[in-house]
Amino acid sequence: MAVWRFATASAIIGSRGVHSQAHTKMELKFPVLVREKDCGDVRKYSSILEMQYHFEKIDVENDEYEAWDANGVPLSLSVQEPMWLRVEASETPASADGLASAISKFAELQGLQVDLSRLSAGQFSAVLDEVGAAINRKWKSKTWWQRFKRRF
Repeated sequence: MAVWRFATASAIIGSRGVHSQAHTKMELKFPVLVREKDCGDVRKYSSILEMQYHFEKIDVENDEYEAWDANGVPLSLSVQEPMWLRVEASETPASADGLASAISKFAELQGLQVDLSRLSAGQFSAVLDEVGAAINRKWKSKTWWQRFKRRF
């Protein structure tokens, strides 16, 4: 598990490390879990570069994502040049309830049940992996024709 140190006031995390602009340090633990606000999907990212590859700048600017680190600490995403994605601690109080709720709602949208005790124990990444595996099993159980029709 990768650990990045970052400042609560402002930090720019790039492929070469962290450039902080404040003195209060916190740890950002990967994976970063991100919820897409428009559809409720929750995805896991193991690096900033992976996030930059999948996100669009306009969506980050329009606040289309909610993010948490592996410990459930809320993160704020913003655009910053030259490494365009900036990740910093959110101004909201640290609470893992938001991440647990996001994963639970994501599972519900997919027609799945989640073990809430594991979410309350902070096993966010493992629960999200199980939800993803269940979605894949559900998808593969459909005939090729059913899968094809769902694309349109």
